[in-house]
Amino acid sequence: MDDKTLPKKLDDNPQYAAALRDFLKAERKKLGGTKALYLALYGVEPAEKEEQRLINLLNRGALSGEFIGLCVDKLGLADRTLGDAFDIKKGR
Repeated sequence: MDDKTLPKKLDDNPQYAAALRDFLKAERKKLGGTKALYLALYGVEPAEKEEQRLINLLNRGALSGEFIGLCVDKLGLADRTLGDAFDIKKGR
């Protein structure tokens, strides 16, 4: 990738998406599973299809800024850093 131009497709760094997925999966595990995560995010129990959609999103979906913001807000992650979420250590 040329550092001076924005690539047409922004997928040259898949490790960041994978790290964010792992971060959110760890939060899901802390809460007790996908149903508990859905309830924390949306305030209602998920239907079976909605639970599966959330599983699919965390496994391979495109995580939007809106979804990431919802997670930060509803899961109390405001004190966590982007470095935590994307597994980026200081001093790299």
